[in-house]
Amino acid sequence: MNLTENISEVVQLSKSKIAKDSAIVLTGNILGAGLGFIATILIVRTLGPAQFGLFSVALAVMGIATQFSDFGIGTGLVRFASLYLRQDKLKADLMFKVSLKLKLIISVLVFLIGFFASESLAVHVFRKPELIFPLKLAFIGALGASLVAYISATLQARQSFKKFALFNLVNPVGKFALIGLLFLTYKLNLFSALTTVIILPFIAFLIGSLIIPRDFLRAKGDEKEAFHNLFHFSKWILVSTLCVIIFTRLDVLMLGYFKVMEEAGYYSAGYNLGFGFSILLGSFITVLLPEFSKLTEKQQIIKYIKKTLKITSHIAIIFLPILFLAKPLILVIYGTSYLNSAIIFQILFLRFLLVLVFNPTTLVIYSINKPQIGAYGNLLQLIFNVTGNYLVIPVYGAFGAAMVTLITDVVGTCFILYLLYIYFKNQRVLT
Repeated sequence: MNLTENISEVVQLSKSKIAKDSAIVLTGNILGAGLGFIATILIVRTLGPAQFGLFSVALAVMGIATQFSDFGIGTGLVRFASLYLRQDKLKADLMFKVSLKLKLIISVLVFLIGFFASESLAVHVFRKPELIFPLKLAFIGALGASLVAYISATLQARQSFKKFALFNLVNPVGKFALIGLLFLTYKLNLFSALTTVIILPFIAFLIGSLIIPRDFLRAKGDEKEAFHNLFHFSKWILVSTLCVIIFTRLDVLMLGYFKVMEEAGYYSAGYNLGFGFSILLGSFITVLLPEFSKLTEKQQIIKYIKKTLKITSHIAIIFLPILFLAKPLILVIYGTSYLNSAIIFQILFLRFLLVLVFNPTTLVIYSINKPQIGAYGNLLQLIFNVTGNYLVIPVYGAFGAAMVTLITDVVGTCFILYLLYIYFKNQRVLT
């Protein structure tokens, strides 16, 4: 393919619906991530490695609790509602209604169990009594974050990406404003930072409940069937999501267990700097998931995979030079006390580039209605990650945790792609 054809193809891709929707989501994500990142920098520099380590462990627990509360419902909602909205609005409304009921029940249960178990977790698991109160706040925050996730999934399923982008700005804008105010008034500390993080999701949920259609609440029909379809699909998403959320937070938790809190602080600083670039991946996933969910023909899916790989590989090449600017970025953004985070950032940024290129293609598991493929791959990642961290962290600390995270993602992604290859090789038509 010559240069003219390449340019023509890029121009056509930029005019596609995927590109336009991705641009909307990406713009909102960049703005939100930028504001949230500035707030995080203020927290990092104010708290110091040890206090930021406590903050990071609390956020890690909050993330895991949020995913337990989700139970895979969010992805299942997007999978079925985006498909039903084209075919049968009643079935779509029932899916929205049943999903909300399940969300509320599971979220409250996880909150109650976690809140009252916080003292035991802090004292007997982490062996750090100073974590008791941060963990209680974390489980409160998880309840709000779970409700926010429902609003986001609803807007994503409806492909209301302008509203989606605006809604997802509520939390980072609020975080930027409140953390900035606390910083300027010299009142920013571990307690005030955590309190800000847990209050904002509840505010976001109240705002979100005003912008989504609410006619689904009056939907009548066979809720049992909707529940059965959602649960059958979501149980695999739950396994997959929990595996991912655990092994992506396990590094911080195990650093907090095996090493001093400074190690968790160094790791989290490097992770957060690299995570800022993950907004690209999140934007593509947000737009592509409902699109992939609609595909029912093998050739359509293969065409989408090829198009997706072209886009993501080009973006990865553009961002590759950042890998060599780790130390200057760490020094400018975090200061000299976090210089040990530079190598962590390099390792995790390389992992981000690999995930950016290949991970969106694994969305095909939803098109072929085989979420168990993702669950198998993520379960393998969890086993590999737990074993690796257990062996490596006590010796190599944050550096070892970063290496295990990188290798875990490579192993899991290759395994999922291999299973997909086998599936398509043996499947002439989709069932």
